[in-house]
Amino acid sequence: MLKIFDAVTCVGPLRPETSLTAVRSLQLHAGQRKIFVVTSRKLFPFFEDSLEPNGALHLVDEDEVIEGVSLQAIREYLEARAGAGARAGWYFQQFLKMAMCGHPEIGGHYLVWDSDTVALRPLAFFDADGRVLVSPKGERHPPYFVALRKLLGIERQVSFSFIAEHLMIDQRYMLELIEALRGSNSRKSRDSWVWRVLDVITDRDLGGSGFSEYETYGNFIAARYPDSFRTRRLKSTRHAGIRFGSPPAREPIHFLLLSGHSVATFEASPRLRPVIAFYRAWARAVYSVSRFASRWSSRSAARLAAAAELCPPSRRS
Repeated sequence: MLKIFDAVTCVGPLRPETSLTAVRSLQLHAGQRKIFVVTSRKLFPFFEDSLEPNGALHLVDEDEVIEGVSLQAIREYLEARAGAGARAGWYFQQFLKMAMCGHPEIGGHYLVWDSDTVALRPLAFFDADGRVLVSPKGERHPPYFVALRKLLGIERQVSFSFIAEHLMIDQRYMLELIEALRGSNSRKSRDSWVWRVLDVITDRDLGGSGFSEYETYGNFIAARYPDSFRTRRLKSTRHAGIRFGSPPAREPIHFLLLSGHSVATFEASPRLRPVIAFYRAWARAVYSVSRFASRWSSRSAARLAAAAELCPPSRRS
């Protein structure tokens, strides 16, 4: 069943170059109607100069998504409670992805896509019956479910994790979830749910990873709308950044395509230079062999072309 949907990705101030490949991969492989890039207004010129002009690409000021909530406000909250505000951006981007359900131009479904994640080949997000396709993962972080229980009064509903670096959202269900997150908060202001979420996280977990938008939304729909989705397996990796560094380059993208991956995340990680140098050299060697083989192999030629399309020469140079 063909469904119209939009895509949402949130980009912070660190390593925005990686997000260019993520957005380009959505343009090539996801099939959305519009892409909303939620970021600081300071980064608008970066995206305007770096990506091909496209009417389907919309830049959204992160400070205008949730009234009364900003990166600075969350940082101050964390500093007051946890003694440090380093995780402010991590929490902020989760709330932004959730709150985009209320954007006046968002469609009935929208794909949440992490800005360090690259779609390597065409992807489907609905089955033949119109149900959302979810990619199950193996992560299990107990504090997420402590928060889930406090906020919604439900336990973990499934045996897998919804944290797959992407998730198709039903706008109606997300609006319902946000209303549930408000709880009995008498303020009922647009931002009250954000502070309630942060309030229920323990002091011990607040400075680390105390809440997951993926697990919260996923378990919410599993409890209330279990027939709205089904699972499917995609070959993916969260370790592309550890192995190849970032931003993504043409040779690692080609290597991942050759390995059969559909999705790769170039997650920020400690710079393991010897490891990265080894894998980059390996990827370059494989790339060179494929270039030679492409004279006779149409498959090799197609993979090279796909990698080049995801990593074209910079428009900023």
